[in-house]
Amino acid sequence: MNKNKKRDDSDSNVCYTGINSVKTGNYTKKEYLKAMDKYFKKECAVYIKSLKCKSCKKSKEMNTKEVMKQINAQKRNKTKTYKMSDTLERLLVKQMSKCRKCKNTKTKRCNLKNYLLYTGAEMGKCEKL
Repeated sequence: MNKNKKRDDSDSNVCYTGINSVKTGNYTKKEYLKAMDKYFKKECAVYIKSLKCKSCKKSKEMNTKEVMKQINAQKRNKTKTYKMSDTLERLLVKQMSKCRKCKNTKTKRCNLKNYLLYTGAEMGKCEKL
């Protein structure tokens, strides 16, 4: 094995320029994980759990359909707005309640991959503008 071989920077650095980030946005994996654990530990765990939860997927699908109906109604007639039926509204609220319960129980600690997905950060150094 060649001891003089340098590690690839893209494997050891993370570019994150979001909330509570350093000015440059460049972090080592260890620094990034430490910062994420400090600021987003619970939020990330809940988000990742919600991606796997059946009731959350169903709730998101139902919401998307309703929003599309509202947009289409506004495109057709600007004066009249779309009104969701009471039955559908109750069903949606029930589904969202199930989702809230599901995503907040038995959450697991986020790893590097989960934090990257949650924050939108990328592997490698940030490019200078």
